[in-house]
Amino acid sequence: MRSPLLVDRGIRSMLGVPMFAGGHVIGVLLVGSLTDQAFTAQDAELLQLAADRAAGAVQSMLTQEDRQAAMALQGSLLPSALPEVPGIDLAARYVTGSGIVGGDWYDVFILPDGRLGIVVGDVTGSGLHAAVIMGRMRSALRAYVLETDDPAAVLGKLDRKMQYFEPDAMATVLYGIYEPSSGEMVLSSAGHLPPVLATPGQASAELVPVKADLPIGVIEGPERQSIVITIPPGGMVCCYTDGLVERRDQSLDDGFARLADALSVFTGPRAPRAAPGAEDVCAVAMRAMVGNEDARDDVAILALHREP
Repeated sequence: MRSPLLVDRGIRSMLGVPMFAGGHVIGVLLVGSLTDQAFTAQDAELLQLAADRAAGAVQSMLTQEDRQAAMALQGSLLPSALPEVPGIDLAARYVTGSGIVGGDWYDVFILPDGRLGIVVGDVTGSGLHAAVIMGRMRSALRAYVLETDDPAAVLGKLDRKMQYFEPDAMATVLYGIYEPSSGEMVLSSAGHLPPVLATPGQASAELVPVKADLPIGVIEGPERQSIVITIPPGGMVCCYTDGLVERRDQSLDDGFARLADALSVFTGPRAPRAAPGAEDVCAVAMRAMVGNEDARDDVAILALHREP
């Protein structure tokens, strides 16, 4: 390498070592001498040590910038306010994990026929890239809901789009359409975790038996399916991402059981006398599953309460 700048400064000898971060070369650390000097292996070893420390500092700064950009993008895409629909109460939570921001999101919108669209999703990966993919998926799904009223068909179109334009992306998505007048909800899951349904008078809350089809972006699999459930008056449904129930030292089934048990406070003899709301569902779920600790992973919760 011959640089006019170095020549002008009188550099006669130079030693350079790579700067590694995350298994990739992010730069080169150079030292020069104004005299003819033969650098030794010990010199190279010492310089490499300095380069490793410098690379760690640079990577930390880049990660912080990436996190801030991802948080800004994610915040701009989450609903600023939930729609107001007579007869139902909506609430949501989004908590950033202690690590790098991921691709969790939720969305709620009123369809042209007056029904309510509900989405909860989780893009694989983290950082700005995951947040960008999340934004593209959100926009594409919103477009497809205007073409068909079948959640399974919407997720099928989204899957086809992502596999063609974003072949390396993968995500789980739950999409439901709620009919306020009847309490019916049509649900389809692209590999996403099942919602929890709390029905007044039942002994406990329970998982909705929605079949988890293949996640978005895996392979072109069999035709996707939808199921129909009914949320009775006073009933509640809680949708969420895996950050709420997944723990390294516990099975996923244990997480499901803990969440269902926590939300059982709204059913049977433990139900409060005062009519609870969707905000209560989110508060109980967060208190039981996260508590006062910092969430390790992003957590998104979307709760719907059908008023008595």
